[in-house]
Amino acid sequence: MWQALVGQDEVVADLIRAVADAESRTRGEPGPAMTHAWLFTGPPGSGRSTAATSFAAALVCPEDGCGVCQVCRTAPLGGHPDV
Repeated sequence: MWQALVGQDEVVADLIRAVADAESRTRGEPGPAMTHAWLFTGPPGSGRSTAATSFAAALVCPEDGCGVCQVCRTAPLGGHPDV
């Protein structure tokens, strides 16, 4: 799911880390808390919508953004009720 963000390696790494941190907190492990909001900014064509959708899908994916499950396949298409 992250491969659509071409040239955004640092952003992808930050988002993957945030997903992992959120999952850890969900399990009750200590660590950074998930912030209540994320703001994706950038000029047209920068991938901000793709980044936001991928991030949201990864947060609701049971495998932290595997890219192959039902959630990961439907979320980018607007087919998941939580994304």
